Amino acid sequence: MALVVAAMMSCEIEMSGNGDLDGYWHLVRVDTLTTGGMCDMSGKRVFWSVQSSLINATDYDRQYRGYFFHFDKSETTLRLFDPYADKRADGDIKVEDPSEISHLGINALDETFRIEQLSGSRMTIATEQLRLSFKKM
Repeated sequence: MALVVAAMMSCEIEMSGNGDLDGYWHLVRVDTLTTGGMCDMSGKRVFWSVQSSLINATDYDRQYRGYFFHFDKSETTLRLFDPYADKRADGDIKVEDPSEISHLGINALDETFRIEQLSGSRMTIATEQLRLSFKKM
């Protein structure tokens, strides 16, 4: 028993500091704030996976079109920047055209969202144009 306790005490648990943001998020709704439109995404397979300092945003309905982003999070904002297309066989390729990532709710290569809600089960973030609503899986 002492050996088990000693082994557990010697392990370090890595904490990202991301709090409730860490995890696997399903994009369930996109509101277009400039027009008042709403798009139900709950039947679509668009997911953001957050871990450490990266977000992997993937649209599985587009034949696994995934992208990696670095991010900075504060209490009130979430900034995504430095996107790369996930092309494992060819190497990750830097995204130069923001239209390539717009289907993920991201309209700029360096975009800052306001955090409107962030809990262990729901996240809502917004820019001047869009509000994205997520459910944690």
